Amino acid sequence: MSLRAMAEAMLQEDGWQYAPVEGQSTLAMGFRGRNGSWMCYAHIDDERGVLVIYSVTAKAVPEVTRQVMADFLTRANFGLVIGNFEMDFSDGETRFKTSVELGQTEATAVLLRKLLHVNVATLDRYLPGIEGVAEGQLHPIEAIALCEQQDS
Repeated sequence: MSLRAMAEAMLQEDGWQYAPVEGQSTLAMGFRGRNGSWMCYAHIDDERGVLVIYSVTAKAVPEVTRQVMADFLTRANFGLVIGNFEMDFSDGETRFKTSVELGQTEATAVLLRKLLHVNVATLDRYLPGIEGVAEGQLHPIEAIALCEQQDS
């Protein structure tokens, strides 16, 4: 079974509503967590056996707070085992990325499900900090403390 077929089967099995992105090997879907809603994108390269999942925040970071956001995202990334935050300095798009390169290894629904669940759970965990820093209401250190106290 192709990686794309496996991803689509897993999404259907789990009740995700998704749509292919025209002209790309990408599936788009919305997600609502405890702390907000955003779009997720699953980029699939069957030839290379690569799956990349992005959770993209609903609002771009204003130019005036992008440098401070970079500080926050660097602090958030430091302790993460799976995935990383990214921000495009040119437009303020902020996202969380998880990925796997399987090569010729067969994908499993368990692996793909875990990759997706870690992705959305991590963005949901850090979203209050992202929003607070973007709006200039929180310093990166305060924002990290806010997000990571949820684990205590």
